[in-house]
Amino acid sequence: MLANPNAFANSPLDRAAHHRRDGAWIAQALERPEARLVVLHRTLVFAIEQDGRRQCGWLAAAARDAVGSDLVIFLGLDRDGAPCFAIEAPADRDAPFTEIGAFVELRMLAMELGGGGDLAILACAKSLIDWHGRHRFCANCGGQSVVSEAGWKRECPACKAEHFPRTDPVVIMVPAIGDKCLLGRQKRFPKGMYSALAGFIEPGESIEEAVARETLEEAGLTVTRVRYHSTQPWPFPSSLMIGALAEVGDDRETIDHYELEGARWFTREEARAMIEGRHPECSCPPAIAIAHQLIKTWAFESQAD
Repeated sequence: MLANPNAFANSPLDRAAHHRRDGAWIAQALERPEARLVVLHRTLVFAIEQDGRRQCGWLAAAARDAVGSDLVIFLGLDRDGAPCFAIEAPADRDAPFTEIGAFVELRMLAMELGGGGDLAILACAKSLIDWHGRHRFCANCGGQSVVSEAGWKRECPACKAEHFPRTDPVVIMVPAIGDKCLLGRQKRFPKGMYSALAGFIEPGESIEEAVARETLEEAGLTVTRVRYHSTQPWPFPSSLMIGALAEVGDDRETIDHYELEGARWFTREEARAMIEGRHPECSCPPAIAIAHQLIKTWAFESQAD
């Protein structure tokens, strides 16, 4: 497995995409006694509590009969070869299985699970189920589309158009010059919280160009160098965060207050204090966010020199 420091990455599943078109294989896989199922309801994920801590509420695939949904998505095979599926409980019905667990917001569950493993599986499941909910009708002719390829495709019976799950690429970066970096905050952030800058990549644009454009648009700073850091699947609803560290030419920022409520420069020591939770005034996003990992990398990289 390739190393990645970010939550929602590092899935343990073999996606086994070659099985998706084989309806007979999928049907048999659902009947296997070791087959497992994750359940979502109104964008929340099913969790159970064990030893005082919540975790992914895996159920036997046979539990799908109690859910009452035709949308069952094949996620892949686990390390033991057991098939794993996702299903969405109908939104117009009460949540099932509440006698053994509860449906929770994925961000909150991620804070408890930490990263990797089940979180990556849940991220995939949530993104796919959200995509199906938003794309029930053909974008080409407006006709109602149908699910195919074990949940990884929709087809339009009327015009034969094919539709596939989408992922929206987003650049997220920490601009810095010398021994200080610029972090911004939005109105929705908790008081005192600052984070990396971010924005969607536009058509016909490279990652480096998007980093430079967004940094200029949001903060009025000119990027002179871009260093790739890592990526993070972000299932809210379905983005790929592309992390970078950006060197800028000067520290004369001009903040776009349509995009940001404000911004300020932080020294490496201040950034370390935020990462460690000891800054007297400011905080940064939690460890499940790639912004945290970017700030942490920049804050501590001089110590490794």
